[in-house]
Parts: sequence; structure tokens; C-alpha cells
Amino acid sequence: MNEHEALHVVLVKSFETQSAEDQLLSDADRHEATRTALEGVGARGTPDAFIAARAQAASRSLARQVPQVDRILHRDGWHSAWLWLAIGIGLFIGISADVFGSGRQLNLLAPPAWLVILWNLGVYIALATRLLGSQPGPSSSSTGWIASTASALAALPFRRLLKLVPSANAQSTALTDFASTWSRASLPLASKRLVVLLHVASAAVAVALIIGMYVRGLVFDYHVAWGSTFLDTENVHVILSCLLAPALWLSGIQLPDAAQMEALRDASGLARAQSTAAPWIHLYAIMLLLIVVLPRTVLACWNQWQARRLSEHFPLSLDEQYYRNLLRIQHGVATQVCVLPYALSLASGAEQTLRRILELAFDNSPQIELAATTPQGGEDDLIGLHANLAPATHLVALFDMTATPEAEYHGAFLAAIAAATQVPVFIVVNESGFAARFKEYPQRLIERREAWTTFARSVQKSLLYFNLASPQMAAYVSALRSSINERVTP
Repeated sequence: MNEHEALHVVLVKSFETQSAEDQLLSDADRHEATRTALEGVGARGTPDAFIAARAQAASRSLARQVPQVDRILHRDGWHSAWLWLAIGIGLFIGISADVFGSGRQLNLLAPPAWLVILWNLGVYIALATRLLGSQPGPSSSSTGWIASTASALAALPFRRLLKLVPSANAQSTALTDFASTWSRASLPLASKRLVVLLHVASAAVAVALIIGMYVRGLVFDYHVAWGSTFLDTENVHVILSCLLAPALWLSGIQLPDAAQMEALRDASGLARAQSTAAPWIHLYAIMLLLIVVLPRTVLACWNQWQARRLSEHFPLSLDEQYYRNLLRIQHGVATQVCVLPYALSLASGAEQTLRRILELAFDNSPQIELAATTPQGGEDDLIGLHANLAPATHLVALFDMTATPEAEYHGAFLAAIAAATQVPVFIVVNESGFAARFKEYPQRLIERREAWTTFARSVQKSLLYFNLASPQMAAYVSALRSSINERVTP
């Protein structure tokens, strides 16, 4: 998918993966978006095309509820004005360096041009080292500041929109998540674009120095000289012959001999009158063109081409659970949910309630199987007791709140499930029996929830509390759907 389509996808995902109370897309909107994508792309379409088509349909529903959505979706990721701004900044820096670094006499050993040339050579060495080394991409230590700056710039326009949304609001929560997610997803593209601007600005600095030298040479009579505490005339002649070799070869200008170089040492009087800077300005201009302007222009064009490719083929990974659920719908693969009760038996009413919650939480009419209850202590035989785990796409580990959570039993049961399959596992604690028993003592329910929550943290899992005798089915559906759409498989 391209950059604009990826923007739709990440935006819709941020809204759909919020908690139950923050959901803005209704079930009807979600189903309509899925139906539209299936009609437009079909089961044989590419995953990217299906997910992009669904996101575009869902974003239209979001835009009717959240005005900021339309502004986000019509934002351009790249403006040509940024190039002109980078050029302007580079020209300003180059002109300032020439103004503050030049007098009426040009020191051959210390013009601003050498500083710019040496800086750019250092940049080229760093780029070559990173290219030949084992640290690819903008995440390496040498370009970490580029990555952080690019990430901040990518999220900046969206963070400005957040100021228009009340804080602690469902819209604000989703938009904040979107800004963070998009800045990470678009980091490779944003880094390339930032590098383009840096190369353009650097080339503009050198161009400004060249223009500055010639313009000032037209209206002022420049002379050259040199002076050094540690270098003699022969050393300076050799150094300048080496440093200016490319320009000397291309221009055909002859470097003054040792005697003439000696005359230029702190030139004054007759030597000053003969020390015109014109040939040297030509040499430094050629060096700036060769070392700075041309390489930086080539690098800018190369990175711009790479950025355009990334924009047209946006590198958005679809390996998260949210996308896998959508692709399962596209290909008509039935969602198979296997419920694994542990040390409890459900009454028929509670079983029907649980089945209904699961049917509503999944978007494509799941096949639900209630496996035989695993007795306490029987977790070691889980694979043998439930050989039908293989076709399951989702598992629900069902516990009873009347039991106190114990690592050697409940923890071992979860560990056995993890060893038997890699599909998402959702942990549900049925509190209906416990709530009925201690109806007059609500504090007991709070204490038992804290015990189960502490247990869940110890095994690095999250869990859901369902009262299967309660009519609060909509809240349970929303909570389970949020878990299904989590970025990381539970």
C-alpha cells in the first residue's frame, strides 16, 4: 500500500484497538467497512489491498464523528516548500560564514571553504562506514539524532491537532495512540526525507560560499597571504598542492612555486600588489563544487528516490494480531474458538451467555467449542485431553473465581496451553458464583479480584472478569473485542 493508504490503516487501527469505553466505531460501521472491502477486493485480493480498502471505508464513518480525522487524512506527507526552506537556510549559513570569515585579505590556510570541505568529508566517511558496517538504517548510533528528529517531525502535525480535542476524551486517546504509532511506522520514510533536506541544505551552504566569493571579488580587491607558526614555505606548498590537486588538474591553473609562496607569506608592499586572489577563488570554488555541491546533490537525489519508493510501497507490517484477524475474514477462514474450562462446570444459562459474548466479539460468526473440563491437577494431560487444539484460532482459558489462584495449578494450566499451541489465549474468570455467594459482602469480590489480578501479573498475562449470570453482555463483548484487537498476541 502507499503512504496515504497506510495512514488510513494506522488511523482506523488506533480507533478500533481502544478500550471498550473509548470505542467510536459501532458494530454496524465495522461490518459495513468489512463488507465494502470484500466487495471491492474479494478473497483473492492482496492482504494490503483488502486492509487498505477496509480502512478507507471505516475512516469515512470516523470522519463523521471526529472532525480531526478528515484533516489528518488530507495531510500531505511531503511539501516542496520544505526543499526551498532547506535551501534558504543553507544559503543563509553560507553567506554568514563568508561575511564573518572573510576580510579583504584571504588566508590560504584558513578560508571558510576548508571548514565546509572538511566537514563534508567527515560526513562521507561516516556514511561509508555505516554502509559498509553492520549497523543499517537510521537506528544506528551515528544517525540516532536523525531518527529521533524525523520521528518528532512525523508526529508534530498530528500532535497539534490534539490541542483541539479535550483531554481524557475517547477521541484524544485514539489520536494520541495514532500519533505515536504513525511516528514509528513512518520513521524510515521520515528519516529519508529529513536526510534529503540535510543534503540540500549542505549543498546550498557551499553554493552560497562560491557566490559570496565571486560577488565580493567583483566589488573588492582581494589579496591572498598565508602565515603559520609551525609550517614553512615548502610544507605549505606541498599541502596546498595535495589539497587542491583536483582543482589544479581540472582548471589548468598553476600553483605558485616555492619562491612565490614565500613572497605571499604575510604579503605586504609589492608582494601584496601581486597577490591577487582570483586564481585561488577559482580553485576553492572548484573544490567546493567537487567535494560538496555535486556529491550532496547526488545523495539528495538518491535519498529522494528512495523516499518516493517508500511512499509508494509503504513498509507497514501486517504481522500483528489485529491484521491477522482481518485477513482471516477476507479469506473466509472461520474463526474457531475453543473454550478450556478449568476445574468448573458451567450451567446451561452461563454457557449460552458465554457463547453469545464470543459470537458478538468476533466479526465473522466463529465456530465455538466448549471442551471438557480439565480437573484440578489434570493440566499435565492437557494435550492428550484436548487434541482438538490444533484447528483452533483462539483459545479461552476459563477459570472460576470461587477458587484462589495458585501457580502450581492455574499457572501450570496456562503453561501447558502455551506449550501446546501458539494461538492467542484469552483468560476469563467467571465471577457469577462468587458474586452470588458474597452478595452481601462486596468487599470480598474486590479482594478476590485483586488476588486474580496479582496472579495474572505474576504470569505476565491479562484477564477479563465475566459475570455470566449478569445482563452486562455489551460491556463484556467490548472488553473481549479490545483484547482480540490488541497489537501483541496475548
